[in-house]
Amino acid sequence: MTIGGIDTCLRGVLNYAPPGVALGVVGIDTSGSTDRPLGRWQRVQRGERQIWFLPVARIDTTRPKGYIPYSARLIAGLLRYRSRIPRAASVQAHRVDVGLFARLLFRGPLVYCIHTQERGLLGPTSDSFWRLLGDLHERLDRSIVRRAVRVIVFNPAYAEKVQRWNPRTVSAPTWFDPAISAAPAEEPNPYGVVWVGRLEVPKDPELAVSAFAALARDEAAEPWTLEVVGSGTLRPAVEAQIAALPPDVSRRITLRGRLAPVDVAEARSRSAVFLMTSHAGYEGFPRVLVEAMAAGLPAVVTDGSDTGGLIQQGVSGFVCGRDPEELARAISDARGLDRAKVVEAVAALSAPRVVREVFFPDARSAG
Repeated sequence: MTIGGIDTCLRGVLNYAPPGVALGVVGIDTSGSTDRPLGRWQRVQRGERQIWFLPVARIDTTRPKGYIPYSARLIAGLLRYRSRIPRAASVQAHRVDVGLFARLLFRGPLVYCIHTQERGLLGPTSDSFWRLLGDLHERLDRSIVRRAVRVIVFNPAYAEKVQRWNPRTVSAPTWFDPAISAAPAEEPNPYGVVWVGRLEVPKDPELAVSAFAALARDEAAEPWTLEVVGSGTLRPAVEAQIAALPPDVSRRITLRGRLAPVDVAEARSRSAVFLMTSHAGYEGFPRVLVEAMAAGLPAVVTDGSDTGGLIQQGVSGFVCGRDPEELARAISDARGLDRAKVVEAVAALSAPRVVREVFFPDARSAG
């Protein structure tokens, strides 16, 4: 199931909520099966926990996304099946549009979660439709924040501003899930680079390929490889970019497509360096970075990607500009960093601890 697009965050909430907390999810069915009826509550087993799930829309993730945002399909489903959604002790929303309709449709107290930087969806490198609507996104954000009983912001800088709108705002880090963190492979590739993200403009996968091409050229004697994990509309452009490289470079780049979390963890486990090339202003508190560092991968990231200040320059990784040559040099240098110090930098961000502290503070203090 997909729950409005912030599914990795919600998986953590579902997996690590305290015992005794009843959870219900209203979302989008991505199973690919038409046997699961829309608008009917059903039990879903997640480990030892049963969760109620009400699918209100259905999408096929193997097909192009199209022009209708997933959040619009979710909202249409909320309107259609709103009579089947009971009053809850609290309602959690993770997007401004979903938050707006949740506030209008349901009387339960709203916990509003913000996953972006200030104006992060409005910049020239954003792929969100909100960039076309001027300041409307921020005005709605502010309106929902002021009416929420609690606001959770996954970006330290933006949290300071949001706290002025609502003092019940907390700044939250993201986390890694120890249950799906794979140990290093028995024979990891000491020259393996891994990039994880959507193949979209804000993540700039083409810069990752350019940086790797520079690395392969400058260190031609070394067997560097690059795995690109993720899917998106830029895949044809990335494929063309790779095809234009010299054959001895292009054959060392693998486009893995979209992978399940356990398979992403496996790809990290056999790598030596994590590469992240997002444009500044877009990331909230990037989970892929926390997960990579938790696996011991020194990280090479572009300015504005490490919004949580996790990377100590030259110790756990490198923060660089957008010059492929600079990124290539940093990747080479990162290979020699102490992986134990990388793990130490994010050791406090384990999901069982962070989820309970951020989302269930009353249960934590009661326990």
